[in-house]
Amino acid sequence: MEVFSATLPTLAFAPAVHVNYAETVLPMRDGLPKLKDFPAEFGGSGETMAE
Repeated sequence: MEVFSATLPTLAFAPAVHVNYAETVLPMRDGLPKLKDFPAEFGGSGETMAE
């Protein structure tokens, strides 16, 4: 079952990191860490990229 976060009005969501940023189409300058692929804990390289 999928639940869209927009349907949960009390959900407090704050993004913490961008994943797969090496493949980005729209670069963002928001001060959040940008990972090349996935965090090392999830099997990725954990390598960060410059903003």
